Amino acid sequence: MRKHLMKISDPVILGLIMVLAGCAGFSATDKPLAHRALHQPLLSKDQTSNDLLVLLGFSGGGTRAAAFAYGALKALGDTTVLTESGHRSLLREVDVISSVSGGSFTSAYYGLRGEKIFEEFEGRFLRKNVEGVLIGKLFNPVNAIPLMSDIYGRSDMAAEYYDEHIFDHATFADLKRPGAPLVVINATDLATGMRIAFLPPFFELICADLDRYPLSRAVAASSAVPVLLTPITVKSYAGSCGFEPPAWLTEAEKDVGDFSRKEEARGLMSYTDRKKRPWLHLVDGGIADNLGLRAFYTPFSLQNDAHETFRYLGHPAVRHVLIISVNSFAEKKAKWSLLRDAPGIADVIQSISSDQIGRYNYDTLDIVRYSYDNWTKQVSTPQRPVTFDFVEVSFNAVRDAEQRQALNEIGTNFDLGDEDVDLLIATAGQVLRQSAAFQSFLKRTSGSIKPLSTDD
Repeated sequence: MRKHLMKISDPVILGLIMVLAGCAGFSATDKPLAHRALHQPLLSKDQTSNDLLVLLGFSGGGTRAAAFAYGALKALGDTTVLTESGHRSLLREVDVISSVSGGSFTSAYYGLRGEKIFEEFEGRFLRKNVEGVLIGKLFNPVNAIPLMSDIYGRSDMAAEYYDEHIFDHATFADLKRPGAPLVVINATDLATGMRIAFLPPFFELICADLDRYPLSRAVAASSAVPVLLTPITVKSYAGSCGFEPPAWLTEAEKDVGDFSRKEEARGLMSYTDRKKRPWLHLVDGGIADNLGLRAFYTPFSLQNDAHETFRYLGHPAVRHVLIISVNSFAEKKAKWSLLRDAPGIADVIQSISSDQIGRYNYDTLDIVRYSYDNWTKQVSTPQRPVTFDFVEVSFNAVRDAEQRQALNEIGTNFDLGDEDVDLLIATAGQVLRQSAAFQSFLKRTSGSIKPLSTDD
């Protein structure tokens, strides 16, 4: 009789163990910050040249975005520029990569593994049916009970897979390798709509330890398309580490002349009240900014000081500023828009996760381009002029109509065929090479790009 009861109880016990394991794993990811913020420059490393500031923005768009960003990185690796330190690879001169959604897989992997990305990433992610694996895990009976928990969702399950099979259990501390760029992974707070950057300044605001936070969970948050995936939840420890906001943030909060600056500052300051915001529920970063470019604008617009902006970016003596926007947004004609019948749930989700998210891309491009054009002019002198080039790598820049159409037909899922991956990688390099703005930058810096081989 006892043996029979044990058999009946075994699945229940197993289920409870799984739930508790899931809860333990979830709570273990959030750690309080033990020390107060020092408000150090965002970049203080000396691996890149002081005279050249290179910022990359990777858009969202599933594996399509990841492959397109990967192709841009390969092309940068084939490019050489002349700096105060001599001729150097432009890829190794990249200072910051800011990304959302699918682009965050590429930025995080490059930040973690450097140029080994060109040996590993295609097999581990780009050419792997990640979507199929996740669907299989979703319908695996073993995961049924944990997924019924209120604190363990589909994105937590995805993050565990990314942790095990893509990012090798890395944390943000592992991104601090010699020669690595600063990687900014962006998500969106579901409650406020604010862009949340996985960066020390924001985690200091909520007194959470970013160094010990899993890279996989940040990427999962950045790519958590609402409805399809659940939010990634982050615990706030605000008020426990002695954090004091910098003067420019409190000044921006009181600004009566710039409403957007004031509201952004007020939004950030609201996170210092743990009673009002004890938890952050993070979803796809593309909702707040699908280009990954606002990380280069918003915090510095709050500072309202061009010289301080470049000092904070670790380049107070900058001579050349280069921003490259790698944007895989596709312009597709929805067939359901031609019908009287209302679109189905799958069509609505597809539209929200692509068309609606990308609606304001052009506003972001204009804001960032205009701001850096002004900031570089403000820090320029006749004796030391500062130049600025803005490069767009996008499907719209593809000259061949058939090729452009083929790109626009590629979906935002996490399962692409080899032909699509090859096309995306090759096109990113092609568009970058043909860009007039990029050619202008190369001319300014006596740069060159390696000719394409017959195999490319």
